Amino acid sequence: MRKGIKIGFLSFLLSFLGIKGFSQTEKITLDLTDATFDTVFQKIREQSRYDFFYSTDFLKSSSPISIKVKEVDINSILDQIIPRDLIYEIEDDVVILKKKDILESNQINSSLSLVYQIVNGRVVDKEGEGLPGATVVIKGTTKGTITDFDGNFVLEVPMNTILEISFIGFLSQQIIFTGQESLNIILLSDIEKLSEVVVVGYGTQKKINLTGSVATIDKEKLTAVPVANSANLLSGRAPGVMARQNSGLPGGENTQIRIRSFSEAPLVLVDGVQMDFSRVDPNDIASISVLKDAAAAVYGARAGNGVILVTTKRGVGGAPTISYSSSITFQSATEFLNHVNPSQYVELVREANLNDFGDANSSFTEEDLALYQDGVLGYRGGNWIDALIKNNAPMQQQNLSISGGTESTKYFTSFGYTDQESFFRSRDFDYKRFNARSNLDIMINKQLGFSLDLSYRQDIRNRPAESALSNIWIDLSTAQPIYSTTLPDNIELPNKDYSAVAYSGSTTGNRNPLARASRNIFGTYDRIDNTFRGKIKLNYAIPGIEGLKVRGEMNVQVLDRSEKTFRKPYDVYRYSPSLDSIFLEGTGNAISSVSDEQFRRIMLYPLIAIEFEKKIGNHNFNALTLAEQTTREFSTFSATRRELFTTSIPELFIGNENEQTNNGFSGSDIGRKSFVARLNYRFKNRYLFETTLRADGNVLFAPDTRWGYFPSFSAGWIASEEAFFPTYALIDNLKIRASFTQLGDDSANGISGFDYLSGFEAQSTYLFDENESQTTIRTIGEINPFLTWELMTMYNLGFELALFQGRIQFEADYFYRNRENILSIDQRAVAAEGGFELPLSNINVSNDRGIELFVQYQQQIRDFTIDIAPNFTLAREKFVIRRDLEEYTDPDDIRINGREGQWVNRRFGYLSDGLFMSQDEINDHQVIQDGNGNLTIRPGDIKYVDLDGNDTINFRDQDVIGYAGNMPELSYGINISAKYKSIKLSMLVQGASMFSINIDGPAAAMFSNGSIPLSYQYDYAWQPNPDNPSININPNAQLPAASFASSSNNSRNSDFWVRDVNYLRVKNINISYEVPKNYISKIGIKSALIYAAAENLFTLTNLGIFRNSFDPEFDPNTQSTRRYPITRSFTLGIRASL
Repeated sequence: MRKGIKIGFLSFLLSFLGIKGFSQTEKITLDLTDATFDTVFQKIREQSRYDFFYSTDFLKSSSPISIKVKEVDINSILDQIIPRDLIYEIEDDVVILKKKDILESNQINSSLSLVYQIVNGRVVDKEGEGLPGATVVIKGTTKGTITDFDGNFVLEVPMNTILEISFIGFLSQQIIFTGQESLNIILLSDIEKLSEVVVVGYGTQKKINLTGSVATIDKEKLTAVPVANSANLLSGRAPGVMARQNSGLPGGENTQIRIRSFSEAPLVLVDGVQMDFSRVDPNDIASISVLKDAAAAVYGARAGNGVILVTTKRGVGGAPTISYSSSITFQSATEFLNHVNPSQYVELVREANLNDFGDANSSFTEEDLALYQDGVLGYRGGNWIDALIKNNAPMQQQNLSISGGTESTKYFTSFGYTDQESFFRSRDFDYKRFNARSNLDIMINKQLGFSLDLSYRQDIRNRPAESALSNIWIDLSTAQPIYSTTLPDNIELPNKDYSAVAYSGSTTGNRNPLARASRNIFGTYDRIDNTFRGKIKLNYAIPGIEGLKVRGEMNVQVLDRSEKTFRKPYDVYRYSPSLDSIFLEGTGNAISSVSDEQFRRIMLYPLIAIEFEKKIGNHNFNALTLAEQTTREFSTFSATRRELFTTSIPELFIGNENEQTNNGFSGSDIGRKSFVARLNYRFKNRYLFETTLRADGNVLFAPDTRWGYFPSFSAGWIASEEAFFPTYALIDNLKIRASFTQLGDDSANGISGFDYLSGFEAQSTYLFDENESQTTIRTIGEINPFLTWELMTMYNLGFELALFQGRIQFEADYFYRNRENILSIDQRAVAAEGGFELPLSNINVSNDRGIELFVQYQQQIRDFTIDIAPNFTLAREKFVIRRDLEEYTDPDDIRINGREGQWVNRRFGYLSDGLFMSQDEINDHQVIQDGNGNLTIRPGDIKYVDLDGNDTINFRDQDVIGYAGNMPELSYGINISAKYKSIKLSMLVQGASMFSINIDGPAAAMFSNGSIPLSYQYDYAWQPNPDNPSININPNAQLPAASFASSSNNSRNSDFWVRDVNYLRVKNINISYEVPKNYISKIGIKSALIYAAAENLFTLTNLGIFRNSFDPEFDPNTQSTRRYPITRSFTLGIRASL
């Protein structure tokens, strides 16, 4: 308890109905003998909503209390125990103790003007050093001051009021001013950042005692902006963590998470159980810890790419608290590939015909172009993108939680709901989530504790088809703008049994993106995932041996998935304005069908652990040993029927019995046993050591290689605790740490399970002179009985620094990881002419290295507080051995195709030198690009650089043109928070560099596979002069000329299409207003917060003419035109607690 004062916090939960005054009817039972006031007040807190506010000086000479009452109200108890020289008042569930003379003085002052007194004071730290810039405010008012350079202040203060003193990095203090002439106020360091308890593997540790690299994410930041996918919350929040959202599709964002840019995904554990946390309600998350080196070693074989620990909220002692949050969000595409309009399309078709055939009029005449430009009836076409997309798609989220408990029983229960719609105009790509969670902790007695965690989640995805998205983009890319998106309303349909849609101009006849995006037309795909998780945990403190505890856990996770697909036919008609008639061009889903698939997976995680904690003088020991096991079983069954008798009843029994298929299988695909030992040792709270050994056994490997052993060692030195460290230094904390760790990966690329066993598989084969396939059996290929773990050895050196009473925090880490036994197929072991499939082998080696930086600056000036926290990560990987590639001897083959000794993230190709702007330039060009005297090169084609100077472009002219990986090597983020009184602004700025995007397919070549040109192609393509097609008339020409023919010259892998990307994005921004308590306490509300937020608000990028078409965060290896854009969202929300 702070010297001279004890502070109570207000608690306003009255009842589910919020009726003020309900607290005073609560019944309290006490049975105490010779107890202190602290003990009595604590017992009352545990049974009621009351807290206490008083000066400890009031009770210094009080006698011990003996009281025995049963189910009485608070007044009955206080009347018995409060000394005669004190009096109490109850205001909003807070018991305030006062001296009788103070009360009388207040009564006099209430009828007279307040008596003010000038007070001189000084605010210092525990060493007596003045604290400049500390805030001194009269509680409940805006009147106050700040201390000068030496910590001094002067303030006019009314008698018998409360002064609040606060300073960043120190614990705030409140004192009662009763007329003192001077005040000397000592603030104690807020060591929360150092004593903060951080979740680590199988337990917790104080941050100051960590010897590994651990990053944490504040729970308040997780709910700043509502998201449907919790994985998106990690981007830019912590050093070394990169989250790339690859889609904005509701329920299918496909967010990739990487730690330190490692090529594989990290292990993610939610409350100790491996699972995807992307669908965990952010309102249920208490903390996220990212373990990056020796801190992850305790997870051994699964921790080679880092570990993310997600911990859900638990109850705390005290009266029940009901919290509610609600938000409405509107989502739109950040960037989109815009097509040309009808007249622009006709222009480009004419240009392509002129370039390809020398006749611009072969498809459209100049008169046709004029009609489209004027929008004459029958020449207006349609905007297929506008017909398909409607921005501002809504998403709503609701969450209700109840938490509280007593000293022995604590609980947290929550219910959540998310409803997210797509920005397709049909709104038929919906995602809904219902989730419930209950975490219960019970101390049965002083030795035995029991915990029960239950959670349930239902994810519902409603779409026209499982794979509809890709087909929608394909159909959209070929939907010609010269055709209307709808049929006339008054047209008589020949077949009224089928839905009818407009012809889009595709050569197949039955393509229509609007049909594929509509459940009413195309059909339905409904997927429901029911996920249940249960955990029972027992903790037992062994009596007679202080610090010895035994823990047992049983986790079970069950996934039940139901998928139902229904296809119904629809007709595609072409409308002729001149004839006012329609013509059938094709039928989509020509054969109706319905299918049903059921999938179940059960995972079990038993664990038993023994922990021993002991302090002997200056020596602190903590030992942990545990054993755990993971098993997973699954089963699936599916059935399909075609040729439904009617599409009005989408059920299996409606289908043709002769057109049915059934399938099903089951198995056990995971079996892992693990044993762990960990020892932590701390000497004089400044020398820190930790060592871990983990043994993992996995049935994926042969018995002789099944077990892997993974040791680690780490150490830390808190130099600032040394006697020689100057006490007057600006440095509050200086810690140096280093670690050595060996980790594994039993889920590496290519492991499918039991690859060490020979076996057979069925296949369908067409025999000679037969039209029907026959089922045959073949071997699955050669086996490798020596297949074993991928091994990773990591070294980490880091230091942590705190300056100016904690106002500045700094962390830096350098890491190096050597990755051995990488799985691949050895191309050098056996001649390629062997005629059989080679097995996986542990053959390759690579290494990673990088740096991480984190800085945080905090400052408070009176009512204004600011917090700025930038982070930065640079990581690169290099190949050492690549036996999965052939052994090259040609120097250029080694340089271009060889990988040993080269950076992993590099892409080779040709260097471009702009465009050939005329035929004369081609004729004068001395370098042969096509191997045919440049006879196939045309004006508007790409020109390449002859690196080797032999006047010929060949494979030897390739060089590094960009980055090959899909994750940036350089990432950074800045978290900014500013608060003034009840208004708070928080913002996350996130960015990345050292990666590339490859513009390909229709995004690079207009009319590719019948695609529609894009708006930037219209603006920046080389344009022929109608009178002299060999020269350009577009002064902005930067892209190849329009053509229906594919160009081997322009499609070369080159820096013309591979663009290095840098971007800086306002990832999210939130402005909130905390409603003053005096406005809401009268209706029983404890706190209320109103906020507005935005996500992906603004982006700066170097993409130039592609800036408005490509989102830099999108996976660069995904085809440019087949993607659901990332969304920009705007949110209004409220949070309240009772």
